[in-house]
Amino acid sequence: MRRRQVLFSALRPHRQPDDGAGLVLVIGSMLILAMLAVTALTYSMSSQKFARYDQDYAAAMAAAQSGVEDFISRINRDDAYGYTPDCTNPAWKGSTGTNHCGWTATTVPGWSPVVPGETGPKAAWFHYSVDSSASASGQYKVVSTGRVNDVYRTVDVTVGKGGSTDYVYYTDFESADPANVQAYPTKPVKTICGGLGNSLAKYWWQGRSTTSPACNEIQFIGGDVLDGEVFTNDTILANANGSGVKPMFTKQVWTATPSCATPGASNSNWEDACLRAGSVANFNSVKPQYHKALYLPDSSAAFVDHPGCHYFGATRIIFSNDGYMRVWNAKSVNNDTPPVAVPLPGGTTPDCGTVAQLNATTGFKTLVPTEMVVYVAPSTAVKRQCYAGEIGGESGSALPLGTFSASKAAGPTSGSDKYKADANMLEATKYCNEGNLYAEGIVKGRVTLAAAQSIVVTGDLVLAGGANGPDMLGLVATNAVEIFHPRVGDVKATSSTPRKWETETENDAEDSTWPKRYKDPTTNTFVPSDGLQITGSIQTLQHSFLVQKYDVGGSAGNLMVWGSIAQRWRGIVGRGSNGYIKKYSYDPRLVYSAPPYFPKWANSKYSVRYSGEITTPTTSKP
Repeated sequence: MRRRQVLFSALRPHRQPDDGAGLVLVIGSMLILAMLAVTALTYSMSSQKFARYDQDYAAAMAAAQSGVEDFISRINRDDAYGYTPDCTNPAWKGSTGTNHCGWTATTVPGWSPVVPGETGPKAAWFHYSVDSSASASGQYKVVSTGRVNDVYRTVDVTVGKGGSTDYVYYTDFESADPANVQAYPTKPVKTICGGLGNSLAKYWWQGRSTTSPACNEIQFIGGDVLDGEVFTNDTILANANGSGVKPMFTKQVWTATPSCATPGASNSNWEDACLRAGSVANFNSVKPQYHKALYLPDSSAAFVDHPGCHYFGATRIIFSNDGYMRVWNAKSVNNDTPPVAVPLPGGTTPDCGTVAQLNATTGFKTLVPTEMVVYVAPSTAVKRQCYAGEIGGESGSALPLGTFSASKAAGPTSGSDKYKADANMLEATKYCNEGNLYAEGIVKGRVTLAAAQSIVVTGDLVLAGGANGPDMLGLVATNAVEIFHPRVGDVKATSSTPRKWETETENDAEDSTWPKRYKDPTTNTFVPSDGLQITGSIQTLQHSFLVQKYDVGGSAGNLMVWGSIAQRWRGIVGRGSNGYIKKYSYDPRLVYSAPPYFPKWANSKYSVRYSGEITTPTTSKP
């Protein structure tokens, strides 16, 4: 018995102090692995959730952009779309202020699917609202919200058409206007120079360079500074001044000159490829670029239907800093035709005055028709030159037309049969029945001046709120926008009843009181100190922006334009030591807005002008 016990004891292993630790280690390892597996699973599930949110977040932005594209496609099909809410468009349904759809602040916003027919719970949708208060300037504010799987994102977008206000300076042709009697004193003007209209004229790069005798080519000269993007369908002529200073282009220059498609890498390369042979310019390290030609509409006839005040025959306006303007439109000029007041759609009707009020010596003082236009059309009056004092002004500041009065329509009956008059006013385009508008002063409001003939700037045109305030001015003329530069000389009669007049010595006297100067309200100084300031956008639909009698009278200082300039033909503002030096700067507000009813490019389309993401409004959520 004992022997068996000993044997059994010998066969059983002896226990060590760490017996059982392996089992604990195995179990612990399994627990750790399980925890890691759970963590990995939890992370995987969480990552999947985040990934899904990221996908929905990106898709919601794409849906919001789809809403913008939906509005743009609609307004490009119908230019009037957007003035009022479209009650049939579910994406527009919601709280939009006063509307004809019956929508109120409690109206549940409507949504449209991004993909037609896909209306499931995870589908992409968009909803938008439209602010058309700036539609007069061709701009719409669209707030578009995208929704995907209860994730919302919203963009605030300005939609508008491109136009000449995209550039500080635009020209179709770099040669002089064939209608400019100073540039082309003898007729006829060659067809290639525009003698039979711009449709038959040639650009420099199309062969105008071979014309003999040459067309009257206009150049930029050293001292000229253009601070903003420049666009020309033609090829620029530019030369240094006597001190070797080149004309300066501080921003991008665009040209339809084919050789500029490969401009090279240096300023000298750019001069060779993008300018005329031998021309020089300082491009401020910004490489010029080629662009296909852009074209302006060629008539201001559309202004006949635009809201605002419409006058007939020669009209004069002086703006004041209080939001008013004083208007003269004589009965003898408008042929007893009252002005037409065209109301804003669903808005107020401007007070444009009566024939008697406009005929008064003091003129008629009225509020500037803000967000509207002042348009001057021809009248049915007799085609004749204006009489002295016929285009009035305050405190004896009538335009200097001469001493010949309306009571002596047949002219002087004795003596030398002569009188004194401004030579510019003897041109047929300045007859008093023509649609010419004379303007100066301090503008408070947003208004576009338009003329079937020309706009003549008789003094500074500055904005009451300064260059960065809320005021905005447009000048649109079918013929030309001219800087007033009267030259008073002896005049003799050439016909009778009513008499026409021609100058004998038109340049014998300089009237130094014109143009009138107005202090810039933001600095209380004359800006520039020597010259003239126009704060606004200028567009001449068929002719030029120029200075009257630009080649006489000595230096007039700096012609400062803060805004934009666009013209069919290059206008001349100075020649030799006479006239003005150009100081043109772009108004950056024009990127987002424009003067009321300002013309856009021919055949232009609406597109996004500005875009930014905002917090989704609570009114955009169901």
